[in-house]
Amino acid sequence: MITIRNAGGVALFLLGTTFLWLTPAFATAGLDTTGFWWSLAQVLALLTLAGFTVATWGLFRRSTWWRTTALTASGLGVLTLIPYLIAARAAGETTPWFTALILAVGCAAVFLLLLAAKPRTWIDRPVMAGR
Repeated sequence: MITIRNAGGVALFLLGTTFLWLTPAFATAGLDTTGFWWSLAQVLALLTLAGFTVATWGLFRRSTWWRTTALTASGLGVLTLIPYLIAARAAGETTPWFTALILAVGCAAVFLLLLAAKPRTWIDRPVMAGR
């Protein structure tokens, strides 16, 4: 059954999985993905994915902390873009700014939906009511 909570949970989790793009495993073949910046980007990307996963779990459980967790994961996601851009540019990645833009827009959408008064009210009622 498609509900706002189910659709929102899937969207939140899928946003988290896109942070895997920032790991060396998704870099262009043949690039040097060793070094401090790649390692830091990978650790932060995996922590961001974990944060969005926990937020999604909390959303499905109708826990009150899911919003804080989602906002924290979004903030960490934006922070993750810094070491990724440094590492990707140094390695010669072809589209690091486009990748970063997509993820930044996703994080901005989470902030907008969960912090702006009208969208927050629109989300809270059906999510907590189970619709």
